[in-house]
Amino acid sequence: MIVQSQPSPDAIVFKGRSDFLKTIRARVDRRLVGRSPFGYGRLYGKALIIGLWFVASYALLLTIRVGWEQLLACISFGLAACALGFNVFHDANHGSFSPSRRVNLAVSVVTCTALGASRYFWWYKHQVLHHRFPNIFRWDDDIETRGLLRLSPRQPWRPRFKNQHRFFFLLYALGTLEWFFVKDFVQYFTRWVNSYQRTPTMSRGQKLEFWMCKGVYAAIFLALPLAVMPAWRVLVGLLVFHVTLSLTLTFIFNLAHQVEKVDFPAPAGEPATIADDWAAHQMRTTANFATGNRLLNWFAGGLNFQIEHHLFPRISHTLYPDISGILRRTAREFDLPYLHYETYFATVQSHCRFLRELGRETSPA
Repeated sequence: MIVQSQPSPDAIVFKGRSDFLKTIRARVDRRLVGRSPFGYGRLYGKALIIGLWFVASYALLLTIRVGWEQLLACISFGLAACALGFNVFHDANHGSFSPSRRVNLAVSVVTCTALGASRYFWWYKHQVLHHRFPNIFRWDDDIETRGLLRLSPRQPWRPRFKNQHRFFFLLYALGTLEWFFVKDFVQYFTRWVNSYQRTPTMSRGQKLEFWMCKGVYAAIFLALPLAVMPAWRVLVGLLVFHVTLSLTLTFIFNLAHQVEKVDFPAPAGEPATIADDWAAHQMRTTANFATGNRLLNWFAGGLNFQIEHHLFPRISHTLYPDISGILRRTAREFDLPYLHYETYFATVQSHCRFLRELGRETSPA
């Protein structure tokens, strides 16, 4: 039997009632009879290839002295870091990398250290806020940009959003620099994940992990390069790496929820209530994209199968193509949308049109 994480019973009430979630769980269970929900060979083979790609790219960065070759190594390192995050870090944090909690934790800690992100704050923003409350303004941190962009029609319009479809690319390009070197520390010292949501108090162990991971990252990926090459090369390389990492991450994660087809429901009443049940809410606020693209399927770690991921986060992403047909057919039976963009380029276009529309003063609020 596949056990899924349950939606939060507090904060926001999902009022609707249907057998949709129960039905798809039963059908997916039958589909995977005799098979593990964990990827095992397929997933571990990917993890090995990506790990070698990551280490080799970094080793080349430290040894190459020709400028253009070093630039290519920086780009390769950024793409390898993305693949590591999509395929290994993400699955391990959701508990779908291994049936062992200790293995998932160890893989999660090692990979978050290699990437430079805080595991604790990513867990809270992604698994607690985003997965429970996708596209709900003031709850889903994935649509919070600290007032720099408008990513929800429920967010009040400001004049600075008027041209966001022209400057968003620059903000996206600097995203991980701000995340790893500023945002994580602001969240640590203020305990605010954004303007609306506080994080739970960290334990001593969580605080120790935060500082140890940041310290190891700084020693390996900042101090070591500075010891073997000129500072200006390190700074240029760091910028190229983070621009590659930021743009690639953003143009995967943002495409599943911030496009024209999805809904942005507003809770009403006291307590705050959504008219749909939790599973129906996931279907209306989530879109898949380019699921027939084999290269993207491999690289993105199943994040283009976002519907399957939101409903079955504890199943390895390598199994999403096997269960997607079940979700599509069952959604049709329950008169629920199964939102999908055929190509990656079409999804990017929709995201850009979405940003332009929300930049207009007359767009709904």
